[in-house]
Amino acid sequence: MEIKLRFLNEKEVAQLDRLAAQRKISRQEYLRRLIRRELMTAGEFLEMDSESKIRLALASQLKKNNDLLHVLITQIEERI
Repeated sequence: MEIKLRFLNEKEVAQLDRLAAQRKISRQEYLRRLIRRELMTAGEFLEMDSESKIRLALASQLKKNNDLLHVLITQIEERI
């Protein structure tokens, strides 16, 4: 299914593009992952048992840490 998103300003689109580029994925893929992550935490999180919630929280934090490390590595490589 196709969804169109309108009325983002140029600065917001540029920021999305930068975030996607840091992860070496397209803007579309970045937005898809962002939406899926939000949907997981918004709806299904309420129906999970506590162990699954802990695993999800840990996986989410690991993903964030990996993304930050990727950004840092990219910045270091650009300075070399």
